[in-house]
Amino acid sequence: MKNKLIDKTDSRPFVSQIRDRIRAQIRSGKLQVDQKIPSMRELERECGVSLGIVKMALNSLTTEGYLRSHPGKGLYVSSPKQNCQNIALVIPALDFEKMPKIIKGVKEVLKDKNLRLMIMAADCDFNQEMELVKMLDPSLFMGAIIYPPPVKEVISSLIELVERRMPFVQIDTVHDSVETSSVRVDHVMLAQTAFHHLLSNGHRRIGVVDHSGDSISHRDLRRGADLELRKSGLSFFALPREITDVRDLNEEEPWLNGERSVLRMLEKYPDLTAIIGINDNLSLGALRGAKKAGRIVSKDLSVLAIGDLNAFAISDPPLSAVAQPFEDIGREAARCLVDMINGDSTRPEEIKLNPYLIDRGSVSSPNR
Repeated sequence: MKNKLIDKTDSRPFVSQIRDRIRAQIRSGKLQVDQKIPSMRELERECGVSLGIVKMALNSLTTEGYLRSHPGKGLYVSSPKQNCQNIALVIPALDFEKMPKIIKGVKEVLKDKNLRLMIMAADCDFNQEMELVKMLDPSLFMGAIIYPPPVKEVISSLIELVERRMPFVQIDTVHDSVETSSVRVDHVMLAQTAFHHLLSNGHRRIGVVDHSGDSISHRDLRRGADLELRKSGLSFFALPREITDVRDLNEEEPWLNGERSVLRMLEKYPDLTAIIGINDNLSLGALRGAKKAGRIVSKDLSVLAIGDLNAFAISDPPLSAVAQPFEDIGREAARCLVDMINGDSTRPEEIKLNPYLIDRGSVSSPNR
């Protein structure tokens, strides 16, 4: 334990550092059940802090159930409920195509860690998912990977989870006011890749099917689009744009809002040469709406998706997309969480992965 409990570069109070690192050593098995820990005086000397600080940290761990006191003998590692091997994965739904990819990536990392993955899926209902987040109990789970709803209401529940000292990682949709690690694609690059593809093919009259999501991920997406468009003298916020309700996931027909948006947009702006959907289901709806409006994709209207679906490869026509590496997101999130549980990571990590373009030919130069 010597020289490992205090990090002078860590801005957290010494009490928190000692408590959190001993807890992590117990959870990871570095400190075994029934093992006696060094005395308060020994820890005082080893850590170079006051006896009062050591006492507060150990009292906190005793209250939590990680340590038990034997009068006259010292403190020993107990076997509390917190020492269970469960990891929670909280997601908005199992039916979304990206979810099995995320789960596969997470499982690849956890399979050799003696950790059990428990999947908690909401039924395409953000309120239900927020309730699942509130149910996460440090006495039942060692940590969690959370794909949070893109709405601000969830932030208070995530902050409360931080205060309960539950290690967790946000994935894909990330709220920047929550002090925990996160793994997502670089959303600025994601948007720049998409709009560069349209602009490089000569498009200037571009319609956007957007939604009302307000996480940092979605703000970055819009910022990246604006940065790329300004290189050509355009502005993302000046483009024709339909904004759908991000809460309306419509499990039965998830493309419907995108389809309706494109039909309205093409009626108001018949001179558009390209449509882009801000996520996979809205993009599928954009393709359907363009065809319903009588447009030939990509001959007289190009359609590009942000986010990929297997269906895009066999749609009529196949739909070009800027894809996200969801298996890698799952792997990185699991690796990051294991490091947090083991006490190997003392500061929140912000991991951003690169998107990639899949060109299936649905974007071509506008018919002049």
